[in-house]
Amino acid sequence: MAPAPSITFSIRDKTDDLQFERAAFWDSPNTVQWFKEHGYTLYKRFYMDGEPVTSDMVPALPVEDVGNGEYPFAYYDTEVVNEYGVPLRSHVPTGNVAFAQDSLGRHVAIKIVENNSDEYRILGFLSQQSLEELKENCIIPVLELLSIDGFCFAVMPRWGTFVAFPKIHKTRDALHFIHSTLKALAFLHGRNICHGDIKGSNMLVNHFSDEGFLDNIDRRHELRSRGSIFYAVFDFDYSTMLPHGLDRTMYRLPYYRSWGSFNPTMDTAQGELDFNPFVLDVGSLGVMLSVRFQRFTRSLPLLAPLLDKMTTRHLHDRFTASEALQFFEEMRSQLTADEIAGDFIPEQGNSLDQYLYFEYDKWKHVPPKFATKWASYREPPVPWTTKILRRLCENTWVYYTVVYIRWFFFQLASCRRRLYTSFVG
Repeated sequence: MAPAPSITFSIRDKTDDLQFERAAFWDSPNTVQWFKEHGYTLYKRFYMDGEPVTSDMVPALPVEDVGNGEYPFAYYDTEVVNEYGVPLRSHVPTGNVAFAQDSLGRHVAIKIVENNSDEYRILGFLSQQSLEELKENCIIPVLELLSIDGFCFAVMPRWGTFVAFPKIHKTRDALHFIHSTLKALAFLHGRNICHGDIKGSNMLVNHFSDEGFLDNIDRRHELRSRGSIFYAVFDFDYSTMLPHGLDRTMYRLPYYRSWGSFNPTMDTAQGELDFNPFVLDVGSLGVMLSVRFQRFTRSLPLLAPLLDKMTTRHLHDRFTASEALQFFEEMRSQLTADEIAGDFIPEQGNSLDQYLYFEYDKWKHVPPKFATKWASYREPPVPWTTKILRRLCENTWVYYTVVYIRWFFFQLASCRRRLYTSFVG
């Protein structure tokens, strides 16, 4: 028996600085043998011009030309688009994930996870859920957790990335994508799990091929047309799992925990002291959907109230995840068959993609009666005072000054409340 692999590098570093060390770990004979003894044959390193590509791996065992997509495993195809294509190539720049084939030749992803972390607890919880429930709620299944000293390897089915490709051209496909994301977030929040890193690259689709070329995913058109495409949320690096029974509406984190690539909102851009990560989750999903779909409100008017309520700067009025899902499902149920089957056409204009979610007018192409009915959901323009404050807070020194001023007045108000309670009761 091969000794258990030893993790000697940081897994919290999300950059590609450690990719060579991580690649050496996955390629080591001991690691390869240990996984083989546990039923998994790791992909092998891909070589180009005689040199290893540290971020790319390919299957080590023979594969069929196509995969049938029997859940929880994905469809795949080995077609390549040009002479540089590599069938079923995987691409992970950071090297914190590897790929393998199980004893039946099915493709899986294997991620290193630190024990006693929130991610470990979340993946452990997901591993205990039924495949049917995870499929219905659009969460990537956890097939197995292999424990070693201080860490574990989370085994999940390999699915595909670049969920936005090829572009969506039918309203039904847009509805399916949006519904999938809303169901996933509502499922997580309903179990006191805050994802903390909602973005397109943390979603998967049940089809993969050569990840080196975006052009090599035409089969998804066919899968969409027959209703065989599924989406799933994954990657819980930044996630938080609160104890059962703890009121997530009262949970707060300090402002600096919102910094990073995982926060596309403006929720803490005005020098706020703290934030609710569950509220931020909804806002982040709203921003992601706005970036993809805010120019399509002529084809799907329900996007205007949905996206505005998910991203409103008035955080006490923002949809919760379950409210957003309920609103979407109620609005979708009112669509006619022709509307659902219709073309999904964006507003034209080369510069429109540059509009931020809080700048673009999502309501200008919706029917007047619809706009009147849902006027209370419409987000007003950002006040000039808020714009100035945001601009000032782009300077780090000013940001900390605003935070301190907010803290001072918060403490002053708290002191006044305590004094009032002491003397008045």
